[in-house]
Amino acid sequence: MWQNSSRHASEHGSRHPMLPDLGEKPRVSVVIPMFNESEAIGRCLQSVFEQDYPADQIEVLVADGGSTDGSREKVREMAAARPGLRLLDNPGRRTPAGLNVGVRNAAGDVIIILGAHTRIEKDFIRQNIEAMKRMRVPCTGGTQINIGETDMQRAIGVAMGSPFGLPSAPYRFVKKEKFVDTVVYAAYRKELFDEVGLFDEDRFISEDAEFNWRLRKAGRPIFYTPKIVSYYFPRKTVKSLFQQLYRYGILRVNVIRKHPDALKGLHVMPVLLAAGILVLACLRWFQPILVLAAMYAFLLVLFSVIGALRSKMKFLFILPLLFMVIHSSWALGFITGIFRKHEKCPST
Repeated sequence: MWQNSSRHASEHGSRHPMLPDLGEKPRVSVVIPMFNESEAIGRCLQSVFEQDYPADQIEVLVADGGSTDGSREKVREMAAARPGLRLLDNPGRRTPAGLNVGVRNAAGDVIIILGAHTRIEKDFIRQNIEAMKRMRVPCTGGTQINIGETDMQRAIGVAMGSPFGLPSAPYRFVKKEKFVDTVVYAAYRKELFDEVGLFDEDRFISEDAEFNWRLRKAGRPIFYTPKIVSYYFPRKTVKSLFQQLYRYGILRVNVIRKHPDALKGLHVMPVLLAAGILVLACLRWFQPILVLAAMYAFLLVLFSVIGALRSKMKFLFILPLLFMVIHSSWALGFITGIFRKHEKCPST
């Protein structure tokens, strides 16, 4: 595998000038957009401070969109004891604008983006840097493990971490190193932002997926390794899960509008299933509907059992509902996005 992967990276690099050597311990800038995250930001920042990478080579930039829940005060309090932590203002108030504020102010050779709902493993930064050097690539990322503080949050994490729940997000469940289209909480060589531009602030869009697609089109490979581990705290209620996946469906359509070649079959499977059942119902072809429903029910039960085995069968009866919520909300958001006109990125 290593030989093939190295050749893949070399082929991409041959089309573009090689980036300068990173050195032994390059300076790293961690960028975290924030808006009203008082419950999560402290946990996220603490995991950055506990890295096994040299502390004097890490700066942390929190771009705040005008929080009113005490988040800013919490960051300021932590910054008083951490010279490498800075609080920046994000007047755009949206995630891509916050990311760009951080990138513009970053002094590091490598920029890592994080979400406030995230906690990272102690070797997260080191593993990214080692992967960049080993594979000679400008962008790396790893796996996302869902965890929770309540039973419902943990159950939602199991559903989102299943290949049946979100098959278009392989970083949640793939166990092998590989070159990919996108990764979660990526590490980027800073030069990439000069090469392909900043995150898209103009549209209501999945900004990291869209940026990573530009990287791929520019011939810059993205390398995934499960050695790079982050932990994500999912939504706590079924309602908030529905709202989140509905939004994800709309965002994916907007990415595809900008980059039509980013469309994949996995993106439209829930939509095709919903549309197929609706068309068959209108035609009163009830037997095919029953066949589709039976196939879907079988997959629901199968993957619910597989998911429940990870929790000693604790979530067996809630997982079918959560899978249906994920699929239906994504499909509804995707369909809404298709019929919605170009939308400017709204303010929070």
